Amino acid sequence: MQSTQKTQAEIPDQRILQLNDKIILISDFFIDDFVGGAALNDEEIFVTLNKHYDVQKIKSRYLYPGFIQENLDSFFIISNFFGISPSIRQSIEDKCKYILYCHDYKFVQHTNPAVYPNFIVPPNELININFHKNSSAIVCQTDFQKNIYDKNLNLPEKTINFSGNLWSEHHLNLLEKLGNESKSPHKCAVINSPYPQKGTKQSQEYCRQNNIPFDTIKDPDYESFLKFLSMYSSLAFHPSTPETCCRLVLEAKMMGLEIHTNELIGASYEPWYNKNGLELINVMRNKKENLLKIIRDVRR
Repeated sequence: MQSTQKTQAEIPDQRILQLNDKIILISDFFIDDFVGGAALNDEEIFVTLNKHYDVQKIKSRYLYPGFIQENLDSFFIISNFFGISPSIRQSIEDKCKYILYCHDYKFVQHTNPAVYPNFIVPPNELININFHKNSSAIVCQTDFQKNIYDKNLNLPEKTINFSGNLWSEHHLNLLEKLGNESKSPHKCAVINSPYPQKGTKQSQEYCRQNNIPFDTIKDPDYESFLKFLSMYSSLAFHPSTPETCCRLVLEAKMMGLEIHTNELIGASYEPWYNKNGLELINVMRNKKENLLKIIRDVRR
């Protein structure tokens, strides 16, 4: 008897070709849960796009089949997505037009390709391959991150280098103001992070080996932290995982700090990385237009 089962290539594309003006922004967390770099960036995606489209935020864990079915003619921007169930992820793949806005490396379970030679993950450890492959675009924050994606997923026609990060106008103005204030000469800041991959111990050891006086600093409030950091003349930051861009380093540079770091900072490979202070602030200020252009191009 001849099999009637259709191959993947024979299954018709169920995605709606004509989109409405609605955009669904999906992430595991937003700034009402946790004020981290990804959440701050995603909030600015929401604010920027909401001036031009009808944008709805929804946390990944709250997605359900009916929601996907009701929004088939919407455009999806998917940020962090560990909370999306496998069945919902499959439904999005099959039925929705979406892009992935990547804050790390979700093609490997632990999101750290640095543990493998040349950042290449063994094929049997790659995950979420089809979720990336079926997207309309994979937005990377730097060319460094894009190259790591291309080495592992081999989808160079989908990966886009956004070349930066997003800050609110309020925070850019604050960074400019703090950059003009006096600093402690020859004093380095080390970030007291609870996450081992952020390299607190390695940064402290770097300072000791190079006879650099340092303080280990922490403040749970984002703006208070920026004010505290701005008082130092330099920042030591030695992560053990590849930073897709690194808001921390860019914020320090915007405030005029010297940077002591390693080769895992994605931003350090961008052509604008040699800029500091207001010059760098203005580069990041213009990234909102980049975002709008990407969305317009991909939605076509």
